[in-house]
Amino acid sequence: MATADEKRARMMRERPAPPTAAEVEAVYHNARLSLPAPLRIPMASTLSFFTGFTLGTSQGGKMAGLQFRAEHAHKLPKSTTGWYLYHKSKNYRMAYGGIREGFRMGLKLSFWTTAMFAIEQMFDSYRGTADFANTVTACVTVAGGFSLWSKALPF
Repeated sequence: MATADEKRARMMRERPAPPTAAEVEAVYHNARLSLPAPLRIPMASTLSFFTGFTLGTSQGGKMAGLQFRAEHAHKLPKSTTGWYLYHKSKNYRMAYGGIREGFRMGLKLSFWTTAMFAIEQMFDSYRGTADFANTVTACVTVAGGFSLWSKALPF
């Protein structure tokens, strides 16, 4: 039976040496956007989610406000208190509609962006080079997938 110190010493001997500064520099220098794929893909996904969320919140809030006005056009309030409650309800509906649409659009945009970056990385790894052809192939593949998805499931 090996003691805990012997096990720890064996683990330290079996652990590979950390990469040198030149090796790390080469990984970052040769990667797309000067970021390796494990950093680039989650960053692109997160950025696209927040972009989609922002745009979706704006559009969803506006549409929810218009829908509220259309649904309540036949029963407009007559008093000051009624108008206060009307606008309060409208603002709540706009906030809820905006956040709901923001999450929907953010998730959609994040999904398609992640798919494009992941497929691009797959082609880079498969072909052994990072060039324009891999980017175009990934973009066309995702565009074809989006086209099929939007025809089959019109949301």
